Amino acid sequence: MGKKEWHENFYNYMEFIVNHKNYDGLPIERRKNGQLKWVTTKKSKIGQERMAWANRKADEYNIPIEPGYLAKVMRLIHPTKNKVCQICGETMSLYYIYPNKNFSRFLAKEFDYLPDTFDTIYDVIDKLVDENNSINELKKMLISKLDLSESYLENDIDEIIEIGEMKCREGNKSLLGPGGMSNFPDRYDGFHTYNKCCREKEDEGRHADNMKTYNKDRRAYENWSDGNIHAANKFMRTQFFKDATADHIGPISLGFVHDPKFIQPMSRRENSSKRDRLTLEDLRKLIEIEKNSEQQAISWFAADIWEFIKEQLEKGYKDVELWRSMLKTNIVLFMNFLWEIIMDSGEKGEKFIEKTIIAPKQKYFNYEYKFDHNGNIIKTVDRNHTDASRKEYGRFVKISFDAVKDFNEKGNRNIKTSLPSDIQKSLILLINSIKEDADVNKTLKSFKDTQKKIQLYVIDSYN
Repeated sequence: MGKKEWHENFYNYMEFIVNHKNYDGLPIERRKNGQLKWVTTKKSKIGQERMAWANRKADEYNIPIEPGYLAKVMRLIHPTKNKVCQICGETMSLYYIYPNKNFSRFLAKEFDYLPDTFDTIYDVIDKLVDENNSINELKKMLISKLDLSESYLENDIDEIIEIGEMKCREGNKSLLGPGGMSNFPDRYDGFHTYNKCCREKEDEGRHADNMKTYNKDRRAYENWSDGNIHAANKFMRTQFFKDATADHIGPISLGFVHDPKFIQPMSRRENSSKRDRLTLEDLRKLIEIEKNSEQQAISWFAADIWEFIKEQLEKGYKDVELWRSMLKTNIVLFMNFLWEIIMDSGEKGEKFIEKTIIAPKQKYFNYEYKFDHNGNIIKTVDRNHTDASRKEYGRFVKISFDAVKDFNEKGNRNIKTSLPSDIQKSLILLINSIKEDADVNKTLKSFKDTQKKIQLYVIDSYN
């Protein structure tokens, strides 16, 4: 068996770690070709020197020399608490925030939701809230699983998660695990080169690359978001977010775009608490970015409602919860609109929607981007495509259509979706045009005009 190929991201990660001040004095050698000798053994001269260094650090940070102390030391000094996988090149947290197999099976059974490899407990909670599970019920579930008293119901759910993370990290509960396991002094940074994603199937690690990509772009695809979605995925993984999470200033679940210009750093606690809420501050920030970039903050299918909201703001109104409800209802009606087309016109309907709505976004995947701290693209270069990147568009299409089917099978999020007769007639005419292979441009205009009518119906219904 030949030597396994290390991912370029891991080479970059190694250089970042070795050159970071937190590791000053921790010994490592280079081969003649300049590559770092990342791996050693405890009994080797380098291994013993690394142990001595870690013991000094333990003394410096008042960490007792007892089982597990090396993991505590190396996690404490790690500058980002996120480690790149040697095989697939993706990043996972060193904290215990990933559901283990038993917990994942429980979630699949009780909530019909099976987390993927890269889903954190924060992602799980967000997803379950999106599925109309109440925060209070989710608190009860976590409290039960963690053997906490009911008094913790008064705590914020993120505080409960942090308690659970600590319990699992200290070995008092088995519910969550880390993205990277401890392995010092064998590995320079103190953690296994393989992350959780590639631990079980090292020689099939490239498959995990697809899983991570699926996770990071899934919500944008599920919500049919506009914007440079590939650039947004890339921007969210830059150093601008190394000590924070990436927050959509306008929630994509309400129809706002997935674009780097409209993404900002935010602490995990704040981001998890925000979910799909709107604030006046964020609305004004979105408007300001629009003015400076001449790029729309919201996807086409919610543009009229967005214009209405901006007009209301200018008049001094501050009905943020009302506007959120309007956008949420519009999403439901839009997904139902797509579903009606697919159900009544079948393969022709899917092909029409893909050609007119999804395919124009394919161009974004042809490039790599560099950004400034505001998410503005400052450099664009042609992308060198790999087998995984060539499959991105097919995954994009599949996730988008699967989301429409899943959305409608789950009862339209409990929001009434009946439409007035004039819109129903427009929908019937549109579907007939698709079935008859009418002129694509005329049919697309009819498609967008019908969605415009839906938005105006929403505005009228709430006002």
